[in-house]
Amino acid sequence: MNDVVRTNTLFSIIWSILSKWSSKLIGMVSTIVLARLLTPADFGIIAMATIVVALLESMTQAGLNLYILRYKEHDERVFNTAWTVGIIQAFCVAIPLLIAAPWIADFYAQPVLTEVIYCLALVRIIQGLNNFGVFIAQKQMNFKVDFVLTLYTRLIYLASTIFFAWYLQSFWALVFGQLISSVAGCLISYWVHPYRPKLSLYNWRDLLKYSKSTVPLSIGRYINNQADVAVVGRVASAEFLGLYHIAVNLAGLFTKELLMPVIRGLIPNLSVLRESANFKAILLTTFAAAVYVFLPVGVGLSLVAPEFVAVLLGDKWLSVTPMLAWFSLYAMIGGMMMFFSEQFLVMMERESLSNGLMWFRNLVLLSTIAITLIYFDVKDLPQALFWSVLAVLPVILISISRALELSLFKILHSWWPALLSAALMALSIYYFPALSWPLFIMLILKVVCGALVYALSLILLYIVRGRPTDSLEGAVFDKIPGAGMLRKSQP
Repeated sequence: MNDVVRTNTLFSIIWSILSKWSSKLIGMVSTIVLARLLTPADFGIIAMATIVVALLESMTQAGLNLYILRYKEHDERVFNTAWTVGIIQAFCVAIPLLIAAPWIADFYAQPVLTEVIYCLALVRIIQGLNNFGVFIAQKQMNFKVDFVLTLYTRLIYLASTIFFAWYLQSFWALVFGQLISSVAGCLISYWVHPYRPKLSLYNWRDLLKYSKSTVPLSIGRYINNQADVAVVGRVASAEFLGLYHIAVNLAGLFTKELLMPVIRGLIPNLSVLRESANFKAILLTTFAAAVYVFLPVGVGLSLVAPEFVAVLLGDKWLSVTPMLAWFSLYAMIGGMMMFFSEQFLVMMERESLSNGLMWFRNLVLLSTIAITLIYFDVKDLPQALFWSVLAVLPVILISISRALELSLFKILHSWWPALLSAALMALSIYYFPALSWPLFIMLILKVVCGALVYALSLILLYIVRGRPTDSLEGAVFDKIPGAGMLRKSQP
């Protein structure tokens, strides 16, 4: 039974990773190409509209996918209800958007936002009609369905957006791309899964009861992710907001978004894994894995930001560089906290603690934004956000260790090899020789150098520590064919 669970877990994680990373790779290509075709102001206008849509999304978020994953039985009546609620949620977002669009346009002093928001309201309705079979497949640990849907939808978005950007040279390319991909995604969702939903309100009270605990978390997550962008959109120009928005998205793409597929792959199995005798050891290893991945990516991207922006985005985006450097570190810490304190706690039925931690983070975030804008400048906001989230991290760790009955010392002790290796990697990149070579070659050399230093440092520290079998490195080398020399020999 354990072998079956491990196999299903492994394949669900692999398909989830393929789904999410393929989506993000396509998204990165789209951003890079569009950044050369459009202007920062174009991205700023879309960011203004997205802020409002995301706010309404958070206020109506029912957490349908997590509800289905937690529901132990396979009952199509429940699935039908969840699909029906999803449609209702879509209209609860779209109708206020249609009503408030002119006021929103006046608020941001951008008249064109009215038509943009009308289009995004239509996108939300179309998305609400998607086949719920995709979530049923996730419940059955079949992430291949999600991979196919995500891949085709994102490719259609990429092709249509780039075409319209080339043809129109306007932010409307981003709007039309969303419209076309939403229609395609809805059709594809019914093609990839045989489930055919029906309108139903069976057991809606139970779903509503569950949603009462997820909506505060959803609103809190919105504030945590969008509060600074919303404020910048109000106090700065559309051009600066576009620069800020791109910096946030790129930093999140390489940090927060990097481990989301792993979370999605693990969550359907938590109900099984939590019954095992070594569940705490699994959590410790999982938390350590998050740090092992987040640290080098966040620190590395921060240090290569000048070359990254110049090579991939172009000269008109060079002012993004300092923002990207700080946001990479900010998203790195934020990604760790998201990994530790959000979906894991919800699946462990600790929604109240997850909500409390989220709103504590938001209190610190809003205070940081206010202090920065009053006493400093909006350009200093990325740096201020990093220092504030770093100060919050110990509170999150203490709360998590108590809630999950994990030793805080063991959590931190499992991190020190990654921390030391990341520090050595940072030094190797920072003191890399300043050669008069093309920037794209320097970017590649710095990335390769940093990756090698980090990997070799981890291996050397693993050997120096006596090759502990209960470490993350031991678990990884145990699964790699031909890595027998690195594993501790058995007596």
